[in-house]
Amino acid sequence: MNHKSIEELGFFQVLQQIKGMSHAPEGKKVLDALPFLDTQDTLAIRQNQVAAAMKLLSGADRLMLHSFPEIQETLTSLDDPAHGAEGYELLDVARYIRSAEHLYNHVDALQDTDNVVTVLHPLLGDGLPYELVALCEQIEGTLDESGQVRNTHPRISALFRQVETAKSERSRFCAQFIRSNPTAVQTDQEAMRDGRLVIPVRSDRRSQVQGFVSSSSSSGNTVFMEPYTLVEMNNSVMLAQNQILVEIAKILGELNSSVRKLRVHVKTLSTRIGNLDAVFSMALWALETHATATDLQTNRCNLEQARHPLLGNKAVPISITLEEDVRAVVISGPNAGGKTVTIKTVGLFALLNQYCGFIPAKEGSSLPLFDNVFTDIGDEQSIEAELSTFSGHMKQIGYILRNMSKRSLVILDELGSGTDPVEGSAIARSVLEYCLEKAKLTMVTSHHGVLKQFAYAKKEVINASMEFNEHSHMPTFRVIQGLPGESHAIDTARYMKLPEEVISRAEQYLGSEAVQIASIIKDLEEKRKELETQEEQTKKRYYTLQQEVKQLQLKELRVRQKENQLKEEQATELARFMSAKRKELENLVKTVREGELDKAKRKQVKAYVQSLEDRVQSEQALLEQREEELSALEVQEQMEFSEGMEVLCGTAKRLGKILKKQGKNKYLVAIGSMRMTLDGKELQVPKEQQKKVLVSYHSSTPRPKLVLDLRGYTLEEALASLEEQIESCLVHGMSTFSVIHGYGDGILSKGITSYLEHHRAIQGFRFATPEDGGMGKTYVQL
Repeated sequence: MNHKSIEELGFFQVLQQIKGMSHAPEGKKVLDALPFLDTQDTLAIRQNQVAAAMKLLSGADRLMLHSFPEIQETLTSLDDPAHGAEGYELLDVARYIRSAEHLYNHVDALQDTDNVVTVLHPLLGDGLPYELVALCEQIEGTLDESGQVRNTHPRISALFRQVETAKSERSRFCAQFIRSNPTAVQTDQEAMRDGRLVIPVRSDRRSQVQGFVSSSSSSGNTVFMEPYTLVEMNNSVMLAQNQILVEIAKILGELNSSVRKLRVHVKTLSTRIGNLDAVFSMALWALETHATATDLQTNRCNLEQARHPLLGNKAVPISITLEEDVRAVVISGPNAGGKTVTIKTVGLFALLNQYCGFIPAKEGSSLPLFDNVFTDIGDEQSIEAELSTFSGHMKQIGYILRNMSKRSLVILDELGSGTDPVEGSAIARSVLEYCLEKAKLTMVTSHHGVLKQFAYAKKEVINASMEFNEHSHMPTFRVIQGLPGESHAIDTARYMKLPEEVISRAEQYLGSEAVQIASIIKDLEEKRKELETQEEQTKKRYYTLQQEVKQLQLKELRVRQKENQLKEEQATELARFMSAKRKELENLVKTVREGELDKAKRKQVKAYVQSLEDRVQSEQALLEQREEELSALEVQEQMEFSEGMEVLCGTAKRLGKILKKQGKNKYLVAIGSMRMTLDGKELQVPKEQQKKVLVSYHSSTPRPKLVLDLRGYTLEEALASLEEQIESCLVHGMSTFSVIHGYGDGILSKGITSYLEHHRAIQGFRFATPEDGGMGKTYVQL
């Protein structure tokens, strides 16, 4: 990508934001070197990796990244056997491995339902080598938090005990010497000079002490001496301490050797961590800016609610949609209206899309893939190069026209400005025509009317404008596609309180033709706003209708649930009734079989039969009542009550008349001389007012059979006969029948069962009772 364009679009500033999310120095280097991708396959891989990282870094079980210290200089120094790393540098290597272990352990513990591990596997590799974990434990067990060898190290602790023993003996000797020579010593406390204990001796009595004078006080009254015995003791302490330093150097050398042996593994790990950290940094930035993945399946420019990441909360969302056949956009409108911000946002988002596949815009946004992005934004004036503003622009545009390709994005701000308007507009049109032939997409901002007219004449070029509030005389920063924009210089001048005389003259100089064009644009703008208002009202109406449909569907669901509940209750009650009557019948048959059939037994049989008939009649009466209630309920729900309609009110069903509607399903009703407000649920339409539909029909379908015997049939023949039986039952109003299919191999039984399960007219079916055929016969309920 063109470096100048990347800088002008502010990509490097966004890159600093992304690098600020990094946790490893290697990640920052990878982000700096990461290329822009211009093929769908490679960009899809990177986009999926960032998306997988976002899943890891968000949610209830989100990954908390640890910081990775700088270790590259340490690894470089270890390449030379003559050099070694200090303790704190080795400790950084251990911390680096420990942070990597935390990352790998979190990934290993994942239930990979979202393919996070699968997507990141090329970056993660095959896991953290156990040798590095062992090296980390070795370093942490040897060094403390400051990078010093631990005093508790087995090889050091013994030497420390020797030092402490030698120091104790030395201190005892000094105390005893001072007590034994009270007249010679200056004080009753030994002193420390250069790490050695000495005895403060009076200068005039130093001949009484056999030893070496190491120093004297500033006044000269005291000399500090080491008796010969103390000299040996001091030397013993110094030798023991030197032995500790030698042993520490050996231990650090061994750690250096261990790290040096595994430096290839550590370098490989740092490379993986760098690549992973780069992906995690992009994911954190995407989460921070609420960025979404672009749609890579389309090749059109479609930005919805795009927010420039460098503007923060001040960013005004920009939406712009270009079909694939659009090759250029001419954006016009008032100064400071957002034209430059709009084209810079498109250019920056094109770079971000090809860098990480995520942009701060609404989900569903998309952008074409470009091989290069060229821009001419800002003032190219240069005193050193002896370039005017116009010359600077022409130099940059010349470079762009020579280097762009059929896959390039070209962004030109204020094309043709800085020179004579007539010549500038001619050059602007010529440049735009050339870009149409040589570039994939060109975005131009301009005030030249020639370019606006050119955009109207070419189907592959569209006009766009920045909306301007006529009342506040301020830009709204909203992109309006399909309409050219006015500069609104006259309106701005009037808003800035220039003398009206000046403004009037300016309007006269502007010419009637320009005023008419401005008037036409204003009319188009007003019509556009009216259409937007109508569209908004249509959307609201559509939403209201959706809610009404949902309420109707909910009512229908409740009716069905109530119907199913009633059926279940009725089936349970009938099952109990049948069970009781079956037992009663068995007892009755047993009684009849015993002895002769006398009058009392006949009476019992008749009573049993009568009880069955009574139950059937009661069920029929109950069914008719429920059907009437349901019918009344359906009529009530479907009926639209209107003023002047006669209705039946309340449970007493007193005749009344609707005076007017007072609210949602509330009506003012006159009942005789009384007036009251009733709910629609309390009103019914008199039967004589309800519409009745009479249907007469004639059918040649034969009457159905109570028992359909299919034994001996093939499955195909049996299903055909069963279909005729069901159709006949529906026509003639018969709701139950039975099918004899026998046992056999179970082919008929299984086939008929499967058929009945999927037939929409069948309410239920079950095998017959054992005494009526059992599993060889099926009762069918329509």
